[in-house]
Formats: sequence, structure tokens, C-alpha cells
Amino acid sequence: MKSNPAIQAAIDLTAGAAGGTACVLTGQPFDTLKVKMQTFPKLYRGLTDCCLKTYSQVGFRGFYRGTSPALIANIAENSVLFMCYGFCQQVVRKAVGLDKQAKLR
Repeated sequence: MKSNPAIQAAIDLTAGAAGGTACVLTGQPFDTLKVKMQTFPKLYRGLTDCCLKTYSQVGFRGFYRGTSPALIANIAENSVLFMCYGFCQQVVRKAVGLDKQAKLR
């Protein structure tokens, strides 16, 4: 089946956006705790203490403070990265003389 380059680029952009979103949403709580522990080293005894204090002070949403800038940056970065990777694969296939659907090793 012949693939349209615009459709493939849209698929790659969407996959990159989904990957970037998943990365931020899973890693943001740990990053928040790390930053809090680095900023206020005497306030927390360890990761568990920081986690419990954060939850008791601001609730679950406190773990996701500052998520918007990280989300925007990560979505943009991963979307472009995935799309460029797909384009580069097509360039390599064409340069080597492989079919457009051939797997690269």
C-alpha cells in the first residue's frame, strides 16, 4: 500500500506528542519532589518525607505543579524528533535503493 508523506508525517507528529505527554505525566511528580528537596535541603529528611509533606500541604495536584511548560516543551521536542526520524528513514531508503516500506537494519 502506498503511503502519503503528509499522512505519515501527521502520524509521526501524533506519536511524538503522545510519547512526550506520557513522559511528562509519569516523570513530573519525581521531578517536583527532586526540585523541592534540592531547593529546601533542610526541610525534608528524604523522599518519603517530602512526598508526605507535599501531599498533606497541597494535595495530589501539588505533584504536578509546573507541568504546563514541561508538557509544551516535551510535546514539541518529541513531535519534531519523531517526524524527522521518519523523514530520515525515507531518505536512507531512497539513497540505498530500498522499497519505501522496507525495514531498515
